[in-house]
Parts: sequence; C-alpha cells; structure tokens
Amino acid sequence: MLTLATLVSHLSLFLVLLLALRHIGVYNREVSWAEALAVFAFARLVTAIPITPGGIGIVEVALIAGLSAAGGARPQVAAAVLVFRALTYVLPIPLGLGAYVFWRRNSSWRRAPNAAPRTELVPESA
Repeated sequence: MLTLATLVSHLSLFLVLLLALRHIGVYNREVSWAEALAVFAFARLVTAIPITPGGIGIVEVALIAGLSAAGGARPQVAAAVLVFRALTYVLPIPLGLGAYVFWRRNSSWRRAPNAAPRTELVPESA
C-alpha cells in the first residue's frame, strides 16, 4: 500500500507539472510529456540529496534547466515551474496551518484523557 501511495503521489505531482506547462504555453511540440517526465524524475532524484530543506531552489533549477534544454522557452518554463512549486510546495503550508488550528480548537470529537476503552491482554497459549 505504501508503494502504491508513493506512486500515486509522484504521478499526481507530475500531472500538476504537466498541466502547469501546458497552461502557461509550453506545448507538446516543444516539450513532450515523456521529456517532461524524464526531467521531473531527474529533479525528484536530485532532491534525495538533502542540500536545502524541501529542495527549495535545487528543484526549480533542475526543472527549469532540464525543460529548457528539452526545447521549452526559458521564460515560459520558469513561469510554469514557479506555478508548479507554488501549487505543490507553498499552498500546502497555509492549508496545513488551517488544519492544525482546526484540530487544536475543535475538541468535540476527542475523548477525555484516559477515557479510551481498555482491552484485556490475553496471554498466548504455549
């Protein structure tokens, strides 16, 4: 299940990048989806080396350089990568903060301390 969840996560991130490229104006004739996937995979691989937190700066450089080398216009590629990073890195921060504040303030669904039902441990038979 963990492998499947990781695969879905990476594929959804790639789709966000691809949609950002297409909506900004980097079309399939300039950078195909296969070239974009190769650059995306390389950028994800680069983030395995913990140079900066969250790969800030490193991912952008890798994506912009790779997608530009694949044939995309550098200004459009840079705009698409910044939109991609804003949607996938910056946007979750305030959403997470909002979820944390909601979780801390809404206690109607929580049990009182030490109110969880106790289960009896059954000794294993020899």
